[in-house]
Formats: sequence, structure tokens, C-alpha cells
Amino acid sequence: MNFRQILQDYFTFSRNERKGITILLVLIFMLAVTNKVIFYFETPAKIDSALLDSCSRNLGLLNDSMDQKKSPGKLFSFNPNTIDSETLGSLDLPEPVKLNLLKFRSNGGQLYSGRDFKKIYGVTDELYNQVAPYLLFGNAKKSTIINTVKPELFLFDPNKATDEEFLRLGLSGKQVAAIRNYQDKGGSFRSKEGFFRIWGLHEEQKRILADFIFIGNTQTKQFEKKSPVPVLLIDLNSADSTDLKQLPGIGEKLSKRIVKYRDLLGGFYSVNQLREVYGLSEPTIQQIEDKVTMDVSKIRKIDVNFADVNELARHPYLQKKLASQIIKYRTKNGSIRDLTVLRDSMILNIDEYDRLKAYF
Repeated sequence: MNFRQILQDYFTFSRNERKGITILLVLIFMLAVTNKVIFYFETPAKIDSALLDSCSRNLGLLNDSMDQKKSPGKLFSFNPNTIDSETLGSLDLPEPVKLNLLKFRSNGGQLYSGRDFKKIYGVTDELYNQVAPYLLFGNAKKSTIINTVKPELFLFDPNKATDEEFLRLGLSGKQVAAIRNYQDKGGSFRSKEGFFRIWGLHEEQKRILADFIFIGNTQTKQFEKKSPVPVLLIDLNSADSTDLKQLPGIGEKLSKRIVKYRDLLGGFYSVNQLREVYGLSEPTIQQIEDKVTMDVSKIRKIDVNFADVNELARHPYLQKKLASQIIKYRTKNGSIRDLTVLRDSMILNIDEYDRLKAYF
């Protein structure tokens, strides 16, 4: 058998074999073209940006919490409203906190006190206590927290008051830290004079707070004897329109408006909410703010897991669009155990979360 015969035996095809080879080549060509073209018709998967941002922040907070334990780092006095990104980057703060601060400012947010800074997402109590002495606000030159919010006066026991209550009373973060340091060492206040010995309280604060300190039954009796004018304290969350008319500047119409707005809200948690009542002027609010109190235990809560969109939208701090977003999130993710998940998912911004958390 010569070489030509070998080639003919192996490379000569019948008519049916040639048809099969042709069909096979056509199929291979079609598959190759389809593999290239199919990507132009494929719809890209949707990415839940809110969930991705939330996971990124949580991961960043975890990494920073581990880094914080290694060294105290570098801190210096700064104004969180004006510090530039480069200078902020040199501060030993968790990266998510820096990013959240810059994002808050870019959305038009303004910080007025240490209490506002503490609301920045990612600022823990431990971190706040470290940063507090370095915070500056407005044109302040001192390296202490300046609480620019007008003091909200109410009766309090310094042995039981919370950090938030002390801040509402006009104390700075550094003064609150001094109180907690004293209590952590086993100290307690037996009289208002003992409370006034806390480092950092100035004379004006002592004068303002003197008549509002109650330490057990003994201090109550002392207040009743020494106070020349009895303090009229009306609970805004339980008073009716007749009770409210005892307050200076509050007549028939304003008392009914306050009750009506309170019922819409579900109750007041701050005297500042009176500024949202139609027709209630600032001078009138200043006249009555030291004569009212708010029992937050009487606030009517909204069951976010069972309320429908109309029930949510009836609340003055919620709109139909925001209520619909909450319902949509609940439908997709199941029960909402904590309102913070709506903040972390960017459904509620920081201001909305702070205003609504008392009602959920």
C-alpha cells in the first residue's frame, strides 16, 4: 500500500459524511457567535446599594473597634462643622465615623453640641468620652464641649439622671463624664451642695439648677421649705385643655391645639416639640418651658410590624412616601425588631430616626 492509497483511505469521505461534517461546523459556528452576542441581551443583576452600604459600614466599625484597642492614637481640638477632610483624616477616629460626619455635613446637617456629635452613626459611648474634651462648636476657643442648646429645666435626681437628661439640663459632656467618674468610684449625692462640688460646674449653672434638684424625700421637703414660689409642673402627656390653661399665655385655642397635636404624635418627649404647635409663639414657650414636664412612659407606641401604610402616614413625622418605604422593607425582610435597621438601611436619616425612635 503506497502513500497515496493511505491518504485516500483516511481523508476521503462519503456524501453523507460530508453532510454531517458541514452540519457540525455550522453548529460550532452558531454556538461561538451566540456565546459572544448573548451578553448584549443579558439584564445585569440589581445591587441593593443600601444593604451594601450598611454591610460596609458594619464591617468598617468592626475593624475600627479592633484597631481602637491597640492604641489611644492622636486627638486634638477641632470643630466638627468646619474641619476639612484632610485634617479630619489625621484624627484617630474610626473611618466610618469620619465618613458619616462628612456625609451628614454634605446633606446640610449642622452640629450644635456634643449631644449632636454623639448621634453620628458609629460614635459609641467609649469613643464619645475620649473625643468630648476636644470638641469645639461655633467660635469657641476652649477645648471643652459647649452645649449651645438652651437648658431644659425639670426636676431631677442626680443619682438617677441619665446622660441625656444631664445634657438637656445644660451640662456639657465633660461635666457629665466627671459625674460618671465620681459615681463609678462608688460616690453618691446626699445633698445639692454635694452635687455642686462636682468639678466643672460653674456658678450660673448652680444657680439655675438649685431649685430643680431632688434627692429622695429629704430633698423634696427641703425644696418645699426653701422655694419662695411653688413650681407648677404640668405633665404635657396627661394634662387636658383645662390643665394647660393654667400656664401663662395659654388660652382656650392654644390648649386645644396642644392636646390635638399631642394626640397626633402619641405624646411629647421634649419641650422643643411645642415649637411645632401652630400659633404657639417663642415668647410663650419660654414662659412655660420651666413649668411643664413630660412622662415619656405615657407615649403611645406604634407597632411598626403590624401598622398599615395609612396608620404610619398619619404620624406627623412620617409622610406617605416614607411610610410606604417602611412597609416595603418590612415585606421584603420580615419583622423589624429595632428601628436602627431602618436607619442603617438608609430609609431613615439621622434626624428622622432621632425624632421617631420614641414612638416605636
